[in-house]
Amino acid sequence: MPMPSLFVGRTGVQTHSRGLQVISDNIANVNTVGFKSSRAEFVDILPTGFIGEQFGRGVTIGEVRVLHTQGTLEFTGLETDMAIDGEGFFVVKDVPRFGVYYTRNGQFEVDRNNYLVNRLVDGREGLRVQGWSVVMDEATGEFRRVGPLTDIKIPQVDSPPKATTKADFGLNLSSQIGVIPSPPYPVFDPDDPQTYQFNTSITVYDSLGTPRVINLFFRKIAEADPNIPTSRNTWEVLATVEGGVINFPPPDSFGNPLIGTLEFTTDGKLSAEKINGVLERALRLEITWQDGQSTAPQTIELNFGTSIDEVNFGLTLPQPGIEVGLDATTQFASPSSTNFVRQDGKTVGSLLKFTVEEDGTVIGFYSNGVSRPLAQLAIAKFPNKDGLLRVGRTLFAETPRSGQPALDKATVGGRGKVLAKSLEQSNVDLANEFINMIVFQRAFQASARVIAVSDAMLVELAGLVRG
Repeated sequence: MPMPSLFVGRTGVQTHSRGLQVISDNIANVNTVGFKSSRAEFVDILPTGFIGEQFGRGVTIGEVRVLHTQGTLEFTGLETDMAIDGEGFFVVKDVPRFGVYYTRNGQFEVDRNNYLVNRLVDGREGLRVQGWSVVMDEATGEFRRVGPLTDIKIPQVDSPPKATTKADFGLNLSSQIGVIPSPPYPVFDPDDPQTYQFNTSITVYDSLGTPRVINLFFRKIAEADPNIPTSRNTWEVLATVEGGVINFPPPDSFGNPLIGTLEFTTDGKLSAEKINGVLERALRLEITWQDGQSTAPQTIELNFGTSIDEVNFGLTLPQPGIEVGLDATTQFASPSSTNFVRQDGKTVGSLLKFTVEEDGTVIGFYSNGVSRPLAQLAIAKFPNKDGLLRVGRTLFAETPRSGQPALDKATVGGRGKVLAKSLEQSNVDLANEFINMIVFQRAFQASARVIAVSDAMLVELAGLVRG
């Protein structure tokens, strides 16, 4: 007659053997980036018999549960490596088969078509990382995603040039310099330092990104009378440009390339910037380049700071934290010097590198100093991530049990944050796996012993029958 304990013992041997398979899989993937360990969950088999006389039928594995605990985050320094510190998943797409998968493995690279993909072996194409195109809101300076979910592409095209429209200067024109000999003032000659008292220059860019040099020359033409409150120290500003002609302002009556004057109070503050004697917010130039490249006239505003008169006459509103007349160009008793120059133009730039912000925004850095958003990673979050289906290569697929993914940027909705140049290591706990291995091994041995004892009892029973 069959003995039920034989079959019960068999379930123990089979189930613990499968449990050891789960443990061996965990241990084998201890160094697999983004791997999530599994746990065999045992359940008893429905017993037979009536209440009070129910006999167990053994054990089986009810579920092999994937443990989505956070793995250790390790800094790698590689710009295409990414990790998620939180609950979210990267989204990748198998383009030829239109399959969408989810992963915690952020070992990405840029393929030959400039798409950001995960790394697959055996000669297979990487799956394309999914996200959105991003633009910067000029009004707020914030990044805003546009368009549908798409493959993230790292464009290798050059950053377009930007023509200079504004240049800012921070100077000190020495108050110890006297008025240039007059009248009449000497005819200006850029090669003759006797015709000016200080000079500086700035590189600007035309509409094609060609660098151009503007040279500025300064000479003092009036000394303030300390006994007259309205008296001002006055400096002429003259300019030459390389490869171009100044259309505005026109030369003065002596042919000097005069573009305006700067006036200072007796205590060294900038009191006014004037063109042809008229108060302005800034001086300005209109230039036509004559070398056959950029032919359209280019207007550039030359701002030497916030003057007292432009605020008093309402040309400029005072800004918090700015001391009017002292924020850029001054006339103090120290040598004439250039403290800073800056302009808003750019030459053509090529992509040098990119990085990823915590919210998943990919920022590109170009050789012309420009940084701009390239894309934003889509991060998925599931109602029940335990219901995801493992499909190999640290990829997961959506199932009815997992629910549909909610896609958004990182840092919102509990998705966690993206860490650039880092990877999430396997969450396998070797110490725990070794302990479970011992437990499973002993349970396997005990179940095998049950089979052996049951077999011995059958042999004994058969002996009684023969006797």
